[in-house]
Amino acid sequence: MTNGPEEPKEELSTKEKLSKKLDSLKKNENFEGLFEYAQAHTADTIAYLLMIAGIIWILFQNFYGGVLVGLVAGYYFHREVIQLVKSFEQFIEEQGLARSLIMGGTLFALFIMAPGIFVGAAIMIGLMLIIKKESS
Repeated sequence: MTNGPEEPKEELSTKEKLSKKLDSLKKNENFEGLFEYAQAHTADTIAYLLMIAGIIWILFQNFYGGVLVGLVAGYYFHREVIQLVKSFEQFIEEQGLARSLIMGGTLFALFIMAPGIFVGAAIMIGLMLIIKKESS
């Protein structure tokens, strides 16, 4: 049993494989739309990626993943939180004492369970306050 001469196999380098895969993805209409959206909404795209990374990180390092999620949430909701803090007395009057106590207890329990989210949000809200004051 003799084997004939083996034909040399042409193997593509990793770089060439990646290049071909990227070219095929670029031709895909769904990916093209996603890529255009990412280019037009860079800040939102970064926030989505950080949020996804934070959620995955929570599975392994609860506090640090929570901080990352809190930073993103603090960036997006800093105006609302600042407005709530400024009108806190009015909010309590509108909601009533019972609802306010239940909300306070719920927030405290959430803080105990996921302090990183609150810490991250507080850091970002503080930074946004400082940035707003400096730009004014």
